[in-house]
Amino acid sequence: MALPDSPLAGYLSGNRRLYAQLRPDPESLAHLTGLQQELAELPEVHDGGRPRWVSERQMHLTLIHFGRVRDVYALVSTATGISWEPYEELLAEYVADTEAAMPRQPVALEPAVLSRFGRHGRTLVLEYFPSAVLMQAHAAALAALESFLRRCGIDDVETFTAADPNFMFASRLRPHITLARGFAGTLPAPVRGPDSGGLHLGSVRLEAMPVVY
Repeated sequence: MALPDSPLAGYLSGNRRLYAQLRPDPESLAHLTGLQQELAELPEVHDGGRPRWVSERQMHLTLIHFGRVRDVYALVSTATGISWEPYEELLAEYVADTEAAMPRQPVALEPAVLSRFGRHGRTLVLEYFPSAVLMQAHAAALAALESFLRRCGIDDVETFTAADPNFMFASRLRPHITLARGFAGTLPAPVRGPDSGGLHLGSVRLEAMPVVY
């Protein structure tokens, strides 16, 4: 289990959620919430109902979604027979490895396009062009996940992750920040520059968040 003097001790035993994620800095957050307000004023955005706008606290960009530790344990232990104590010890090491993979400095990203995500296209997101720093962080976080699963006894990591909803998108990074859920409207027309009076998709600076969520 996690060492008693470790910052991980005492809370990995619960069913906590783990993410490798980054959050907008204050200036970027102000831009994103302002963009939400601009979008909310467009009639086409409300076609089919009113979307649920994501709160400031929930805005983030995910590198790797792990899921809840006990839910993942149920899947891994069924596949490998690993018991809880070695799993928790490996989990603590995974968290430390993932923390080490996160960027130490803020990451700047340029906006790409507003898109619809999800099975039914009801999640409104702002996509970003990937940067070299972001892709390096994702590769390191993915390597930490794959190493963790192999050490738990998963021989074919690719097949295991492809079959599990927690991990099926882990190997592919499509950088985005979710703006709204329950979106049934029409995406706004192509974005114009700020000087033309249209929507402005600005760059963002993102800072690493703690892995234990």
